[in-house]
Amino acid sequence: RTPITFSDSRLAPIHRAASTMALTKLSSAFAAAAAAAAMLSQAPCGLAAQQCTRADGECPAQWAEQPQPLQMHTKDASLMQRAAVRAGVVGPQSEAEMRADFIRRNPEDFDCNGDGTPECGEWDYQLARCANRAYCGHHYKVGDWTLGQSCRCRRCNNPEFRGTAFGDGNLMQPDGKIASALSWGTFRVWADHVDSCAPWLMPRDDNALRDVLGYARSKGYKVRISGTGHSAGGLVTDGKNHQVFVLSLGEYTASGEWEFGIRDMPDGSKRATVNAGWTQAHLFAKVRPLGFFVPASTAGYFFSLGGIVANSVHGGSYVGGFVHSYATRLRVMSWDGSIRIIEDEEEMRYWRNSYGLNGIILGIEFQLEHRDRLQMYVVKKRVETWNAEEFWKFIKQDAEADVPADIVLEGGSGSRTSWNGEFFIDYINNPEKPMMAVYAQKANHSVDPDFKGELGVPKDVEANYANQMNKMVMDDWQGRMTWSEAARRDGAPPIEIIGVEVNDWLEHAKRLPLAKTMSWSAIAAMPRLVGTQSDKVNDGFWLTQAPDALAAAYFMEPSKAFAAMDYLRNIQLESLGDKEFMWNLPGEFRFINVLDSAVLQPVPPGLWFNAQMISFADLAKNDQAWKRDFKRVEDYWVKELGAYTHAGKLWGFEYDSRGVVEPFSQAFACSIYSQEQKAKFSAYRAQQDPHGLFATGLGMHMLEACS
Repeated sequence: RTPITFSDSRLAPIHRAASTMALTKLSSAFAAAAAAAAMLSQAPCGLAAQQCTRADGECPAQWAEQPQPLQMHTKDASLMQRAAVRAGVVGPQSEAEMRADFIRRNPEDFDCNGDGTPECGEWDYQLARCANRAYCGHHYKVGDWTLGQSCRCRRCNNPEFRGTAFGDGNLMQPDGKIASALSWGTFRVWADHVDSCAPWLMPRDDNALRDVLGYARSKGYKVRISGTGHSAGGLVTDGKNHQVFVLSLGEYTASGEWEFGIRDMPDGSKRATVNAGWTQAHLFAKVRPLGFFVPASTAGYFFSLGGIVANSVHGGSYVGGFVHSYATRLRVMSWDGSIRIIEDEEEMRYWRNSYGLNGIILGIEFQLEHRDRLQMYVVKKRVETWNAEEFWKFIKQDAEADVPADIVLEGGSGSRTSWNGEFFIDYINNPEKPMMAVYAQKANHSVDPDFKGELGVPKDVEANYANQMNKMVMDDWQGRMTWSEAARRDGAPPIEIIGVEVNDWLEHAKRLPLAKTMSWSAIAAMPRLVGTQSDKVNDGFWLTQAPDALAAAYFMEPSKAFAAMDYLRNIQLESLGDKEFMWNLPGEFRFINVLDSAVLQPVPPGLWFNAQMISFADLAKNDQAWKRDFKRVEDYWVKELGAYTHAGKLWGFEYDSRGVVEPFSQAFACSIYSQEQKAKFSAYRAQQDPHGLFATGLGMHMLEACS
């Protein structure tokens, strides 16, 4: 009667047993159980008995301990269960009956929120995984005979959640109970830095939003607004407050011009009004065919417009600032469900980069600019030697960056004909002569006369946008949907290689020397990605999907640029051959010309250098391995070079009382803004949200005084 399960060292016998069941079509489930039990009975000793090699098969006395239960590998449990189904042991009708009985006897495994309705217990045979992946995962226990029986609640079924937002069944299934809204499981950020139990709802219209806010007020809950979840920290919620749930505009439809419209301005320019729940892809699909652009944009499409305005999101423009600087009007909903239009510039400053603390941004008006011609291209060069002169020479001359020649003495001067640049440096494949690359853009009169690629609006641009939007993708939690749906709801799914998510593939291949290959590949793929997007839509974006890599970014004076990237180079090279963590992606940097457009502006106006460290966590032994290295780089950049953090990425690495490095420390958070900024914004926020309905999350910690 001792619990017996399988260890990883016995995978081969399990596979053989499962295969045998499938091939011989066993006539009863008991025969399968007998075969598995007989296989296990051959090694009755403890864990150390796996190493017993004596000819008589007897283990040493000191190894004859109480048998240790070993967790069965999920894949092997699934294989054995599938074999039983295929053999006819379990049919659809008997499985349904078994499921109902099984759930009645084990409600805590299948009712994830305590509302009396099981969320788990079903297997999706078409997708070959547990149904309702937002709540359920395959977790085998002895006695499970069907795949569905092993589909148990992954988390969020803690008894202490009863009576809180985390355990509110109405929030888990809002349609018909609270409002017209899609449940999207529980909130997590795209790269899994935060994976909370806060219910995640997507109301479909203004009335649904009002209903949800009213429900929150009646229950005393806090409400946070998310974009597509690409912010690394707990800007939406860190998952610690059980009274918080999250709203998204991923399913939202606005009314009239605030869904989409273009208006002519007295000065001859144009502006576009747009649903804040749209991504940049949805907006550009409307304005790009007409030759219009937002003055600044990011590398990839997959950020919600509302999230962009509420954060410090930027591209690589030498003359442009944060994307929120080009928002000229907002349609917003307050805590009580009332809606108003904000167009006064002074008040707009309180909503740009406001982290969702004032209310819900429903619609945005963006300034547009016309470009007759746009040149998207990549420049790669292996520098002769690694020093400041070669570094700046590539920026000024090879990349033709529109930065002042006297910004530093090194590098001479260049044409300054490129208006946008995103730079990468592969240090680890050739430390002394690293490969530098830039994805650059030229526009209108500055394009190269001999450029062979697309310069105008591609012939089939509207059809190409439609093909991208309608492309079917697989979301690991929610199943198949269009790219458009996936991008709006929680960002485009991570890149896959031969049908396997990149990060899952890296996890299984982490022992291979992949670091150099990944760093090299990141740059090698750029010309193809840029060329494909240029041919299809030529809108400046070059990423439609991306793997969920770690990223931390910092703003500093351009004169500190080489020192910053040289230090990152040293840290990356030190990691080569390290058994715990090797850096595996290039260093990245851009320039940004910050405008004075927000109360909570992270840096003063002017030209700034933005340095970014990126890496896959999957090649680290554990999270502490990469966090320690990220802390070393951050400490140097912030303390020695005077850098400011990008609040939407990783930052604030500190040792806690356990001696463990964690990001987003309170000591760092409270230092991001000046006391004057915090006092000014807090006074306005208290007027807009007098009862604190939206007042939680990392943004509130940034407003606290430092002790």
